[in-house]
Amino acid sequence: MRIGYDISKALPPRDGIGNFTFELLRALLPILPHDTELLLYSPLQAIDGEGLIASLEALPGQLSWRGRTPQLCDRLDLFHSTSWCFPQLVRCPVLFTCYDLTFITHPQCHTLDNKLHCSRGLLEAIVGGAQVLAISEHTADDLRRLFELPLDRLEVIYPAAAAHFRRLDTAAVHHRLARDFDLRGGYLLAVGTVEPRKNLLRLLQAYGALPEAARQRAPLVLAGGAGWQEEGPLEDLLRRPELAGVRRLGRVDDGALVDLYNGATAFLYPSLAEGFGLPLLEAMACGAPVLTSLSSPSPRLNATAEVAGDAALLVDPLDVGAITAGLERLLHDDALRQRLRQAGEARLKHFSWQKSARAAGNLYHRLVSAA
Repeated sequence: MRIGYDISKALPPRDGIGNFTFELLRALLPILPHDTELLLYSPLQAIDGEGLIASLEALPGQLSWRGRTPQLCDRLDLFHSTSWCFPQLVRCPVLFTCYDLTFITHPQCHTLDNKLHCSRGLLEAIVGGAQVLAISEHTADDLRRLFELPLDRLEVIYPAAAAHFRRLDTAAVHHRLARDFDLRGGYLLAVGTVEPRKNLLRLLQAYGALPEAARQRAPLVLAGGAGWQEEGPLEDLLRRPELAGVRRLGRVDDGALVDLYNGATAFLYPSLAEGFGLPLLEAMACGAPVLTSLSSPSPRLNATAEVAGDAALLVDPLDVGAITAGLERLLHDDALRQRLRQAGEARLKHFSWQKSARAAGNLYHRLVSAA
């Protein structure tokens, strides 16, 4: 069996799509039948495919780098698209990963280029008869609602936190946080690219409404790279006196991110719209109590409640007062934080890359057999 696999975003630094692409591929390698050959492509952008292969523990002949786009002469049995790109020159079944439909439901949260790229790829996939892999039931529901995609063309396969997101020795974490970021004591952590969908402006307003003593006891730490549209408003907001103690770290590597999760008093993720919300699982794996968004006021807004289950404090992301109240509860209720840590540990058992890879491998076999 010859499977084409899109690795366009699998090289570091990885975003959510890149993490899905890389971790699923790594988990697939040990379980695919020995006669399976994975041919790697990058239709979205030029990358060092050979370098990626070198970073994976693959058997000889299991992986081969083919370049930008699949060709008819590659004789593929299946192509798995992971970057919103629908292949044109294939005569085999296509599995198309759809991460979310927020470029339709929340167009104000995306650049024009991203809306056009995702819309084109998804429409080509649907018209072209592709099987669609959704990363949450929420995303699958949106596909059925907005495109009337039938059940037999949809499969839900959850992502998971990578293995390096785990609880670490507390003393060592505190030493590295003090050394690398001058963080000493408790803090509240938010992680995400600075863009409208992450709802950082409301989070800052909510944090600024806390009593001064609470803000002094638990500074707010923001980790994530620069995005679009909100850098100016964010900087303006941070000039307010009540937000003088907020720390912006910018993009941090995964090692530092694991430390930050481990040391946080709580992890805050009141996003406006997500197709999944992988940082929720990363934070739970590192033992951080989690605050995230309800699915209301509309059940179409967010997948975060689906992912978190009963392992997070849920707030209305549009209500600054509700976010403030949630922050106060997390800061003052030791029993609540402990309950959320324990619930997070239990919730993680529902998600694993091994489980996801088995589901994907079975789907590959089914699509090839039915062709």
